[in-house]
Amino acid sequence: MTLFYCFFISLLLVLIFMPVFIKLMSKYEIFDVSGGRKIHKNKKNNLGGVVIFFGFLISYIFALPSITRGVSIELALYYINVILCIVIVGIMDDLNPLRARNKLLIEVAFILFFCKMGLRLDNFYGFLGFYETSIWFSYIGTIFFYIVVINTFNLIDGIDGQASVIALAVFIPILIFFSFLVPDGYCKNCFGNLFFWSSVCVSIIGAILGFLHFNWEPSRIFMGDTGSLSIGMILASVMIAAIQYNGSYGSDINILGFEIKSKIGVIVLLFFIPLADTLRVFCARIKKGKSPFNPDKSHIHHLLIRTGACHQTSTLITLTSSIFISIIGIILSTIFTDNIFIPLMIILFILYFRAIIYFTKFRIKRICHTLHNEN
Repeated sequence: MTLFYCFFISLLLVLIFMPVFIKLMSKYEIFDVSGGRKIHKNKKNNLGGVVIFFGFLISYIFALPSITRGVSIELALYYINVILCIVIVGIMDDLNPLRARNKLLIEVAFILFFCKMGLRLDNFYGFLGFYETSIWFSYIGTIFFYIVVINTFNLIDGIDGQASVIALAVFIPILIFFSFLVPDGYCKNCFGNLFFWSSVCVSIIGAILGFLHFNWEPSRIFMGDTGSLSIGMILASVMIAAIQYNGSYGSDINILGFEIKSKIGVIVLLFFIPLADTLRVFCARIKKGKSPFNPDKSHIHHLLIRTGACHQTSTLITLTSSIFISIIGIILSTIFTDNIFIPLMIILFILYFRAIIYFTKFRIKRICHTLHNEN
């Protein structure tokens, strides 16, 4: 019952306070101006992440007594404090953009806190014959994982509603995954408590759904870096927790009589569209002799908009693709271990890359044909 309360608390708080926040931001003329790689029209408020975090925070606090029952509250407080610090960094970046290097160093510093708390990748669960890793390799791999997820999620936030639905497409199946687990816990703290992670997922899902009401086309506000950085950090930590649980207890879960054999790949695949699109864009930039970090308008949402799709259609296409790939991945995870599953992900990326090229050329050719007939 607590999880239902958490969901509705975060949802209702965002729905109630977002209009007030939008009026406040408009009063003080705090806007995100279009231009460059930003394709929105007119001025828009871009600090929606503040209200998302507020809804999440109150819901999180409500769940704390249940989360920390019988265990120390220390880690739960550390966790939310790190997210709060990320929100503050996001606010600073939205108001006065930080240098990319400085922002990266700040992110690494906070990630190290999570690593110290145990939220790190320390086991390959048999992938390529490897199991537990050394502490230094674990830290490096975890930092890389967090940085990739956080910044990839930031890059996918390019049109109305897209980042929100992508986040929901990851949080919801992981929440369902946690609901199938009934272990004793892999450590004696709140991070080993399934209810902790379920509460985190439910709270952020409610907040994002509330925000989506105001961010759907035509949007009234953006989540900004305040939202994308904090949600990205929560997303990465939840994915790591899911990998840890899946590695330890995934074999005990039956999906229509089949056990989960993929321990790492199936969790990562839930985030496939942002990861694959960012990798595609980076490869394309390198092929052109440009820096992979040089911003442009070549992400999937830019291509869809360019071929005539509106924001709603583009968002729904990416959401549908993400859900379809996730369903296929979950089915394959009951058949293949990561030694086969992860190479299949690489093949899927190549197919995605080719499909984007074909779809873009087809749509542009069709538009040109239509314009030619009209003339």
